[in-house]
Amino acid sequence: MRAILSVQIFLSHTKLDKDFCDRFDIVAARVGLKLFRSELESIQTPAWATIKEELEKSAALFLLVGKELVSAQASSDSAKREEWKFTQNWISCEIGMACERQIDVWVICDRVDINFPVPYLNNYEVNSIDLENKTQLDWWKDILEHYKTGKTYRVVNPKQGFKCLNCGASFNVWSGLDPGARLVCPTCLFVATLPRGFSW
Repeated sequence: MRAILSVQIFLSHTKLDKDFCDRFDIVAARVGLKLFRSELESIQTPAWATIKEELEKSAALFLLVGKELVSAQASSDSAKREEWKFTQNWISCEIGMACERQIDVWVICDRVDINFPVPYLNNYEVNSIDLENKTQLDWWKDILEHYKTGKTYRVVNPKQGFKCLNCGASFNVWSGLDPGARLVCPTCLFVATLPRGFSW
């Protein structure tokens, strides 16, 4: 794996989910971790070259799946549907580049079910980011702090590991889920029922 030139995290998202992105920004700022968030940066043309350059400097990619991204796919508003297509294409490109670099890819859902496939990921969180929940906030700060020291979450941990029975994708699940809960596989969208739930 190539050396990380500077510690930063790459955000893959839609600008329509501003509140969700802002919450992630706040946590990262509290640990002094730099973020690359495309709508706040100067993007040189061609855009893919800037994306590639920023991913080269990133320790991990965090895909934020918010309510606006999920609802835009089937929206009656043609502008929102076009924004979804545009965003989904860029997400696919960014995930592919992250996979090539073999950096961690996190998928974090803002209490919504993902409705488009993500071909590569290491870590999955379906319970969002709640800044009012001190336990959860401290946990996120700890995760992001670890990236500053070079720790990764690439290997599937036996305690957090999940393997989809439909597509075989394996990744860490960081959400506490009650017995009987559903889990949408972000790679194939297969809905698994978890008889014993999921805890860590």
